[in-house]
Amino acid sequence: MIERIPALPREQTGTRRRGGKLLWIVIALFVAVLIVLFFRSSLSRISVIEIQGLTYLKRDQVEAQLGIGIGDSFFMPASDKLAQRVKRLPQIKDVRVAKHFPGKLEVTVKEYEPVAIEMDGKGGVSVVLANGIGAQPTAGSGLPAKPVLTGWSKDDPQRAALCQVLGGLTAGGIADFSEIAPDPSSAYPDRIRIFTRSGFDVLTTVGKLKDKIAILSELVENREPGTVVLLDSDTYSPYSAQTDSSVDEETP
Repeated sequence: MIERIPALPREQTGTRRRGGKLLWIVIALFVAVLIVLFFRSSLSRISVIEIQGLTYLKRDQVEAQLGIGIGDSFFMPASDKLAQRVKRLPQIKDVRVAKHFPGKLEVTVKEYEPVAIEMDGKGGVSVVLANGIGAQPTAGSGLPAKPVLTGWSKDDPQRAALCQVLGGLTAGGIADFSEIAPDPSSAYPDRIRIFTRSGFDVLTTVGKLKDKIAILSELVENREPGTVVLLDSDTYSPYSAQTDSSVDEETP
């Protein structure tokens, strides 16, 4: 007699699938709740704003340009977007914005270098930056040892070009400059006159200054004070020779 083996009960696959889907739904809801709770917690908010590199700008100017403050979202806007906002300030040459979790926003700015000093005719003094923008010196700080711009119009394009050239020169190269004034001519519309602390009277142009600075430095270091012309051709005449010449001319 042959015995029959009883059939094994079938697994309830449909029930298992429904159970698995329900589990994933519960997990998804749990994650969503955690995300909502996180973004509503202090961990997702700015708690510290650190600003570095300020010399002529004030902290509140940078904060206003950022457009966010303590308690605002840490994640939005993005760091590069915040950097673009701050860079709109005319005094700023470059800026870096970094976020450090949790809650710290770090802003590092690089202002344009000071290249000159300017007076407004009313007793006010401003520091002129390499892009031609005037900045107010901070309270209690001394003025930088830079040449004084005299006789310039604020909207003169040669003034802006001069500031850019000065910004590209070394501090030692212009350390002897005392005053720079415009002295245009029909042949040289960008001609300038430079008076040095060592007593030289220099005539050159904005466009030639960068290339002529080495010649001027050599004269200042090795010659007595006098008149220097640095144009298409270069000439030097000490004051002593000019005085002797004038005396000879007056002698009967």
